[in-house]
Amino acid sequence: MLLFALFYASTLLSFLNSENTAEAGRKLILKLPVLCFPLLFIALRRTDARTRLQMAAAFLYAVYLPAAVSVYNYLINKTLFDQLILESKPLPIEFGYGIYHIQFSVLMAAAVLLGCFHLLQRKRHTGQKNTIRFIAILTLLNFVFLHILSARTGLLALYAGLVVLALYEGRKLPLKMKLFGLLAGLLLPLCLILLSSSLQNRLKNTAEDLKVVWRGADANDYSFAMRVQAWQNAGAVIAAHPFTGVGLGDADSALYEHFGTFNPDITPSNRKNPHLQFLETAVQSGVISALLFLGIIVLMLSGAFASPLPIAMALMLFIASCFESILERQSSVIAFSMLLAYAAQFPEKTTNSGKDNTDKISV
Repeated sequence: MLLFALFYASTLLSFLNSENTAEAGRKLILKLPVLCFPLLFIALRRTDARTRLQMAAAFLYAVYLPAAVSVYNYLINKTLFDQLILESKPLPIEFGYGIYHIQFSVLMAAAVLLGCFHLLQRKRHTGQKNTIRFIAILTLLNFVFLHILSARTGLLALYAGLVVLALYEGRKLPLKMKLFGLLAGLLLPLCLILLSSSLQNRLKNTAEDLKVVWRGADANDYSFAMRVQAWQNAGAVIAAHPFTGVGLGDADSALYEHFGTFNPDITPSNRKNPHLQFLETAVQSGVISALLFLGIIVLMLSGAFASPLPIAMALMLFIASCFESILERQSSVIAFSMLLAYAAQFPEKTTNSGKDNTDKISV
């Protein structure tokens, strides 16, 4: 809990180091849910297993609705959108949420992971068969929709999280079930690739993007190649201000201006932020602040919570943070504060009588 407070305190200090106080204030408010994490954890600790299952179902449904509308929008404009994917353009997320496509893909991945976890734990949810069925249907649909919308960060985060669940739960299965699960885990993604032209085009685009990076060619309008340039640009800014950063409100302008000397060949419209949260945090508030954020993830990954769910969620957050500035939009800050607090409610400990002790958690 202390790490969350220290991380927010480092952000507050960089507010004092900012010339653009209006932008710094906006970002300080944007990150406020990080400070609220301990309160969320304590509040969720007091909820019973039935309520938590219903919360999971509500989250899956909230993700499903915009995903379904966005997939429908893709299907009726399929030819156009397939071409846009080849040009490194994202598929738009519809439904009026105003959410960025990469953040939404990670939320979809988190929803699928949460659904899979509860399905694996279904024997503990006696008397809630209808809720379990509802979760099963939404989990399957969100899994398919994520592959159609085909955001690479979300897909990578999803499969990393699923590997954690598979390794943890696989220990309890007989050999035949392990082999069946391995076969299904290999064939299902392959089938989805064969059936989803948007995913095929995304893979083609990724291959071209990597060639541009490898050859050092013009990175303009190539998504990953421009990210690499943005990472290098951010690294140079951090090297000049390693301990204090440039200030919470001045990071965007500092990165944009430095591009002019670092790589003027990148057009002004493509001089983006690094889309890597650790680098962006270091630019804003210094390397120590970035290490505090990394420490939060490492704590969750370390198994301090004896359950695969917080470990899988933390791994997803780490992957998302490597390819997106996940704490620079309030929708994803709120979502991940709640998801990590929710996930931390599931230790795999039992009482001496052998009964599940899921709801008896100490901080």
